[in-house]
Parts: sequence; structure tokens; C-alpha cells
Amino acid sequence: MSQLKQLIKSGCVLTATGLLVACGGGGGSGGGTAGIAAAAPVVVTSANATQVASASLNASDGLSGNTAGILGIVPASVGSTPSTDVNIVETIIDQVRKAPQTGGSGVSIAAVQNINQNCDSGTLNVSFNDADNSATLTTGDTVSMSANNCTFSGVTMNGSISVSNIVVTGDQVTPPYSLQLSLTTSGFSVSSGGEVAAINGDGTISESTGDGITFTSSFSGAGIQLTAGGETLTLTSYQITNVENEATGAYSVDISATISISSLGGSVTVTTDVPLSGVFPFEADAGHITCTGDNSSVTITVIDSTSVQLDVDSDGDGIIDATSNETWTNL
Repeated sequence: MSQLKQLIKSGCVLTATGLLVACGGGGGSGGGTAGIAAAAPVVVTSANATQVASASLNASDGLSGNTAGILGIVPASVGSTPSTDVNIVETIIDQVRKAPQTGGSGVSIAAVQNINQNCDSGTLNVSFNDADNSATLTTGDTVSMSANNCTFSGVTMNGSISVSNIVVTGDQVTPPYSLQLSLTTSGFSVSSGGEVAAINGDGTISESTGDGITFTSSFSGAGIQLTAGGETLTLTSYQITNVENEATGAYSVDISATISISSLGGSVTVTTDVPLSGVFPFEADAGHITCTGDNSSVTITVIDSTSVQLDVDSDGDGIIDATSNETWTNL
């Protein structure tokens, strides 16, 4: 499996610049959930069970930013950048919060600030609507950006993103604190070293902390599409929840979604029976997920931080027809 999380980590070097980091495919077209729909259920067999499990884990562990998946989506925590496995939406949230800093203060109420940021090459435009003229991110503000071959440190970004329905409660510096926003992407992508990761669709992101140590994050929506390494995963009716303790690195991930897998030409419905859990930066060492296809399923039972067990019921009779062990590396 291609380690595109390292690509996303490269993209997050922009966090320190104070820019709104969001990217898309050459300007992109469309956006939102238009055209995003689940494929027909695939028949799960012992021959494709590993592929089904790999895609499902990429769309759960990877979406949480804790383990080695295709694309990081759900932020692990507010305002922190781990040394590895950084994900796109963690960067988005951090930079959405910094958006007011890019244009200064003193604009008229509800004025939209359009700021052209300097890329190594290409262009990046950030638009911040400071609805209450507070010069800080508050409820009612909106943020959007457009990148055209904007390159920083070898990472190239293109396309557009918009953030709306922002609701902020409390103080990030002095918890409790919470942030919720709606995210819409159009061809959202990052490329580096010949690898490209892209995201299209929309969803609602929320995260909160009561003590500044334990953070709960979620990403949910009607449909979102992830593309990396020649594989496209389409998530519909999805909900991914992540809880992380920044003091210990302990995390848990829960996913519910229908995931369409382009290479298989079909979908599985993924449910979390026992949340995937572990200690960052290692893979999950516990958890149980069921992937149900057309009158068939594969269950994924985490053995430890190096391996999982796959149990295939190929005819839906509740009897296991095949069992195999796979390493996290193979998945």
C-alpha cells in the first residue's frame, strides 16, 4: 500500500506559514455531493477479502489520521501537528482558525478580505468573511480559497475549497472549546514526489475538548470521494469519529459508511463493532470491524499493532468460510 500519509505530512509544512491550506485538482469542477453515489454491493470472497479490508481500513484508520491509510481526513486534535501521520483536514481546521491573521484587522463589518498569498510558484487566494469584524474566527464567518499550481517546498496544490456554517464556542486557549464547520471541496488535491491525493465532496467537521488534553473529532456527510494511488474510495452516509488523548497518544476510531471501491467495482457497508484503538504513532492494537457486501461479509479483528485476522462469510449464512491473517503493512 502506498504511504500517501507521508505525502499529506509534506503538505502540512504549510501549517507554519499561517495560510489556509486547501487544495484541488487544477481548479476542479463541481463540488459537493452531486454525482456521488454508492455502487452496488460487491460479493465478498476469500479472493477479494484482503482488498476489501484494505480499502475499509484506509477509509477508517486513514481518515482519522492515526494509522497508515490512503488519506487523512479527520483531525486528531485541535491546533497540534504530530510528527508523523498528519492529515489534510487537521491542516484545514488549523488554517481556518488562522485565516483572520492573513488579512489583518480593521475591516468593515461583514467585509470580505481577499488575500493573495505568495507561493514558490503558482497562486493561492484566500477569502475571509469576518462577519462580526472581530478579526478572529467566530460563529458566522466563512472562508474560501483557490489554488492554481501553488507550490511550497515541493508540494503542489490546486483547486478550491469553501468553509461555511462555522460555529465556535468557548476559548481554544482556555477550554472547554468546540468548533464545527461545513466543508465543500472541488478537486481538492495535494501532489508531491509523483504521488497525488485528491478529495471531492462535502461534510461536516466538528471537534471539541473539555480539558485541552482529550479531543473528540468527527467527520460526517452524505458523500465524499477520495482518490490516491490509482484507487478511488467513495464514502456515502458516512460518520467517522476519533478520540485522542494528547498526553498519552491513545486514540480510538469509529466508522460507519458505505464504501465503494473502484478497483472492485462495488461497495461494502462498514460498521464498527469495537472501535479501533491504539497508541500514536503505532497502528491500532485492538478493534473489530464488519464489512458487508452482497449476501457476504468479512470481519476484521485486530490482533495487535502488527497484524489483523480476516474472517470471510461468503454466502451470508453466518458461518465463517475462510480465515486468514494479514499484517498492517500488507493492508
